[in-house]
Amino acid sequence: MPGMTPPSSPMQLSLHTGHDGKGISHTSTSGSSLTPPVTPIGKESSERIVTPFSEPSEEHSTRLFKRNITTPLHFTDELEPCLDERGRRVEFGEGVWSKVYKARSIPTTTPATLLNTPPSSPVNASRVVAVKAPRRGDAGPILKTEALILTRLALTPGHENHIVPFHGFHAETQSLVMAAVPLALSTYIEEAANRVRNQPIATATMFDPFLGPAPWKDLARKLITSLGWLHHTAGIMHGDVKPHSILLRPIEVAEGPDNNSNNGLNAFRYEPLLADFSAAIDVSPDPASEGNGSKMLSSFTAPFSAPEVLKSLRPDSGNPPPGPASDVFSLAATLLAAATGDVLLYPGCDFRRRNLMAGEGHQILDFIRSFGNGARVPRNGFVERLVRPAVVKDPAQRITAIEWVGLAEERSYTRSNGVEGP
Repeated sequence: MPGMTPPSSPMQLSLHTGHDGKGISHTSTSGSSLTPPVTPIGKESSERIVTPFSEPSEEHSTRLFKRNITTPLHFTDELEPCLDERGRRVEFGEGVWSKVYKARSIPTTTPATLLNTPPSSPVNASRVVAVKAPRRGDAGPILKTEALILTRLALTPGHENHIVPFHGFHAETQSLVMAAVPLALSTYIEEAANRVRNQPIATATMFDPFLGPAPWKDLARKLITSLGWLHHTAGIMHGDVKPHSILLRPIEVAEGPDNNSNNGLNAFRYEPLLADFSAAIDVSPDPASEGNGSKMLSSFTAPFSAPEVLKSLRPDSGNPPPGPASDVFSLAATLLAAATGDVLLYPGCDFRRRNLMAGEGHQILDFIRSFGNGARVPRNGFVERLVRPAVVKDPAQRITAIEWVGLAEERSYTRSNGVEGP
């Protein structure tokens, strides 16, 4: 995104995934600043209605998990980069493997058609898109793998409510093409925190999340629902959940007396969408679906990484590879960042100290309270009660995304007329 500070150089690590026993290059992006969003997408008006999560039908599950996607959705239009007043390409941000730039799509007169491939995604003439292009020579296969993941997600019911709209894979440039909405949750958190800091301290709100109680709860509910969909319906683990990989699409909220904290004036006025699936991995229960092009290939980010992610990187650790429970922890850490206004979670800490605390992530609530904005997460308050079961030390004992959806929907985590539930 414009004005974003480039990330510091990543540290290369090796991770054994347990699927094929091969060491896969894995990158820690926990320098002085986090990796900016690598799939920013553009403003579209689409209202999202979040309902309690439901089980997919057996027929749908069988069709989804046995789908063998070997060719990504194709983007056949021409891409024309948008240039600034100096003639330079307008960039939204960059990641370890890629850069994202702003472009316009130009329809071709005779779109290419390939046999036995998913249909090309129709895109209107001159539509502004975000193009995620390789940043280095070895990034092509990683972006191709991400394209396969996104194709699978784009074919999964409900995707429009939970992930960045994916237009297809541009084979000529080895790039992913998305819709363009350049607002990341990380930016929103920082701006909201700055607004609150510039206001006089009020005792009535000094223990509330920086976003406000109702908007924070609405954001939490929406994100937890999206993670439940990703794990349960799509059968995919994200692998790098953080404020920078969640993008915000504005929604229209009708004002009226029937509005409540979930869909009215006090709600979170954006639709959060999961982005950047370069570290995603297939976690569907059918072994036959393994090898669908969904290897764990890219990056993780401390301090949002679950402790088992860091431990799995140690040579001969004997620890199993990270799984969906690691995503749950990462989303909990993201929600804590939204509560405290500290996008790095531990402000002022250097790389080494942040990694040490990430390795003891089950103590994250205590760590958070040792910093200046820790009062925003009071003991036994609604933030801690929602986050606590998602950060327990043993991944097997951690709440699942589906269970977490039910917890987020309970009355005890909503506030009506300014009064917190029991």
